[in-house]
Amino acid sequence: MKLLLAAALTLVSASSYANVEITKGLSVEENPIVAQKAQESGITFLSNADQYQLISGGRAAKSGKLASAMTASQSQEQSELLWEGTNGIFVLSISDLTVSQQSAQALANSSSYNQMAYNPRTGGIGIITGQIIVSYTDSFDASFIGASFGIQLIDDFTHLNTAFYSVNAGQDIFIITDSLNQSGLVSSAEVEVIENFAVPN
Repeated sequence: MKLLLAAALTLVSASSYANVEITKGLSVEENPIVAQKAQESGITFLSNADQYQLISGGRAAKSGKLASAMTASQSQEQSELLWEGTNGIFVLSISDLTVSQQSAQALANSSSYNQMAYNPRTGGIGIITGQIIVSYTDSFDASFIGASFGIQLIDDFTHLNTAFYSVNAGQDIFIITDSLNQSGLVSSAEVEVIENFAVPN
C-alpha cells in the first residue's frame, strides 16, 4: 500500500512539474493570447522597417523593478494575468484590460515598466523604450522640433541629423510620432522598439 501511495505521489508531482515546463517553453507563435491582445489594441506603427502592434495590457518590467511594477498594476487595475514571459532582462506580462484602461495605456510613460509591441513578421515581442527617434533636415534643429511638439530632447546627434525625444506624462507617443511625420519638419519619426537583447551566458 505504501508503495502504491509513493508511486501515485511521484506521478502527480511529475505531471505538475511537466505542466510548468511546457507553459514556460511556449513561444509567442504558439500562444494566441499575444497576437490577440496586439490585435485588440488597434494601434499599429513602424519601427526599424518593421510593422508592430501595441500589445493591449502588455507590460515589460526590468527584473529588479518587477515587484513595484506588479504592485502598481494590481492596485490600479485589479486585472487578470493572461500571459508571462521574458525578453533579455525584462519580465513580460499581459493582463486583461477594460476599454478605458486600454486607452489610458497608450498614454503610459512609467518608470516602473515599459509597454510591449508584437512583431507579426518575426512573431517576437519588442520593448517600447518610450523614446521617439527623429531624423531631421538642416532646415530645423532638434531643439526647435522638441519645442514645437512639447516633447523632451534626450540626445541630439547633429552629425547624423538624428535626435531622440521622450513624451511628457499625458502625451500619446503614437499620436505625437504621427504628428511629427505629417508636420513637414522632419524626414522621419518612429517609436523606438528593441526586440532582440544580448543576454550574457
